[in-house]
Amino acid sequence: MVIRDVNGEMVEGHPHSNGGGFVAETAHVDDTAYVGSEAEVYGKAWVSGEARVYGKAWVSGEAEVSGKARVYGEARVSGKARVYGKARVYGKAGVSDEAWVSGEARVYGKAWVSGEARVYGKTKIPDGFNGATFSCNSWTATVNEDFVQIGCHAKPVREWLSLTPEEALEMGLPKEFYKPYKAFLEMVLVAMEI
Repeated sequence: MVIRDVNGEMVEGHPHSNGGGFVAETAHVDDTAYVGSEAEVYGKAWVSGEARVYGKAWVSGEAEVSGKARVYGEARVSGKARVYGKARVYGKAGVSDEAWVSGEARVYGKAWVSGEARVYGKTKIPDGFNGATFSCNSWTATVNEDFVQIGCHAKPVREWLSLTPEEALEMGLPKEFYKPYKAFLEMVLVAMEI
């Protein structure tokens, strides 16, 4: 039994049999998964399959990392987030709340994916991109490699950027949300061109 200070709280756990990283007694890590010696899995987090958590990465809350996903560097996966498939989260990036990163998607650098974002396929969310989702009240944007979905409308990023405030208003986007969404979409365009 090992006791570790996790954010000011003393947490009981043990070294994982595959990698030696810290696993809280409340968390679950399959024997087939790898948790590196400096990595931590705590809360009610779940790491399964052939997933790997290493470097100084953390998986916490009720987050799940599964399949052949990788979380490494100083990355954080928390809340009820899911990272699965062959997805990668690395550097100082994070995935939180109820966001999902799947397929062969990459979230890296200091990027943060949150809310109810869905990042999938071969999408890359690079350094400096703060969120693959942007929420204003009930309006959430979801990004993949081909299009962005805002509310129930899906379009390529360049098509979204060509909308005037009046056209966006006709689609149901409140006037005060136009500028924040336009700034978000400009960041998405830069990210997709990397």
